Amino acid sequence: MLLTVGDLVEEILIQLLSEPRRGADTIVRSARLRGGSGANVAALVAESGGAVRFVGQTGDDTIGHVLAEDLRDRGVDTRVRHLGGTGVTVTTAGQGSRSRLVDRGASSRVTLIDADVLDDVSGVYLPASVFAADPLASAMDSVLGGIRDRRLPLTLGAPGSADLEEIGGPAFLELVRTLEPDAVVVNRAEHAALGCTPREPLDGARLTVVTAGPRPTLVLSASGDESVPVAPVSIIRDRTGASDGFIAGFMMSRMTGADGVAASYAGHRVAARVLGELGPTTGRRP
Repeated sequence: MLLTVGDLVEEILIQLLSEPRRGADTIVRSARLRGGSGANVAALVAESGGAVRFVGQTGDDTIGHVLAEDLRDRGVDTRVRHLGGTGVTVTTAGQGSRSRLVDRGASSRVTLIDADVLDDVSGVYLPASVFAADPLASAMDSVLGGIRDRRLPLTLGAPGSADLEEIGGPAFLELVRTLEPDAVVVNRAEHAALGCTPREPLDGARLTVVTAGPRPTLVLSASGDESVPVAPVSIIRDRTGASDGFIAGFMMSRMTGADGVAASYAGHRVAARVLGELGPTTGRRP
């Protein structure tokens, strides 16, 4: 079973059909989706037939309970506490740009994670956001100790721009050296923001996997690097959650013993299915 920990929030996707006009109404298209990399990866693994557990917190409000129930409906072993208010991410896309407004809400206010969340777990995915703010960052200490003691393979997601401001690039690199994860998955911009040269692996990680959209994914290690081509995607409906789709496919493959190249191909396949749907889903249910 895969364990993921992280945010479970509402994501409001706004597609800009024209340039917003100051002081005037602008017609847009919108959709309400599930957000949070940890939750998205969990849902996508479950949709693909994998066993997965998600640990997190939402608000004790209608949307928080709906989001948690949605994960359960998809087959995720959902360990969610409800306290405070559910977070929200507003993503605007169109007119040649994409930006996000982030309020993590209750997701970052986890104070305790039960020790039994690691029972039956054979792999762990942690997005960088779990280390961005207390009390969640401190609550992760016991989980990290259990991961180390049980020698579970760990994959880290890299910090996005908001997480990087909270954590700091040097602190994240030190975290990687300390945790010695099986893999760190970053996109090209995140890799550069950490101060790395294009083919530089992160010190401490067995694999550094650098995605680049339709361009080849790089699998970097101390012994060299390999380039993994991305098959063309014929239909792209929405890009939300595509990176989480890659991680879901990569993790499922890696947990079966696949090498970094084969796992990256698996990640590409799941990401392609996500691109054809609205939001972070493959369109499949278990």
